[in-house]
Amino acid sequence: MSKGSAGHGKPEATAVCPVDPAVQTWTESSMRWFTDEFGTEVLQRDVILPTAGFIPPGYSGAPDEVRAVVGKLCTLMMVDPARIKIDLFDGSAQKQEAAKLGKSRTVGHFHMRNGRAIIGLDSSETSDPLLLTAISVHELCHVRLLGERRINAQRADQERLTDLLTVFFGFGVFSTNAALRFARARRGWSIVPQGDFDDLTLNAARHNDSYNRLGYLKSQEFGYALACFCWLRHESDPAWASTLNPGPLTYLKQGLVYLARNSADGEFPTQRVVNKSAQMGKVTIRVTPAKLPGGKAIKPWSSF
Repeated sequence: MSKGSAGHGKPEATAVCPVDPAVQTWTESSMRWFTDEFGTEVLQRDVILPTAGFIPPGYSGAPDEVRAVVGKLCTLMMVDPARIKIDLFDGSAQKQEAAKLGKSRTVGHFHMRNGRAIIGLDSSETSDPLLLTAISVHELCHVRLLGERRINAQRADQERLTDLLTVFFGFGVFSTNAALRFARARRGWSIVPQGDFDDLTLNAARHNDSYNRLGYLKSQEFGYALACFCWLRHESDPAWASTLNPGPLTYLKQGLVYLARNSADGEFPTQRVVNKSAQMGKVTIRVTPAKLPGGKAIKPWSSF
């Protein structure tokens, strides 16, 4: 695996974390938990890029092609394809209605039935292999988290955690670039409504005067997640970052500069306070990871 060039040089004194402290703590602790749950070997794999060979030449979005792509994604996500059933549904009427009203709509879903994962994909959107990959990987991350009972479906942050896991498994370029969808217009760039990017109803997109967002992580949150991913991989200047959209690329670079200034290689800033003591007046405070009965560490906490 290529680790990129030697570094960014001396970090700027004004470098700050691109996300607020709560999101920073959640992101860093979750990425560490992913390492414990899924192993460091996942981090050592090559980052999956749009040029990867799992998208066949001449791809048209035909049902057999969709199933073949999802099957290859299952292998990369370490999911047994036999555990997955693909449910293709026609959402073209809803797509037209949503575009007319400027509203979000369902483009996919996930649920478990008799121990088997059902992944629904809107056939009117599957012609775009990059969007198909982003949605499918998100759903497969639900399989790894919910289907394998690593987390509870009632967790307030479970959708955000699912978005974050796509980054850990090396699909961050797809998820990050799918978060904002733009099309070339006569003057500048305009928004193309793409529906929503989540599980059962995929209804979490936010809409305002400037953009439609797919998924639960904002651009700067994806950018810092990618920076943490690079930091765990000991990548200071990843060549693959050039495939990112400009916004998250800026946040990725900012995050790497911040990490270089505030933490040791492969360590996160929030780790500095864990298992360490601090003096506050006459009181000594020591921060330790919480434990469940039986001594098992609590899974990453949520501020959402």
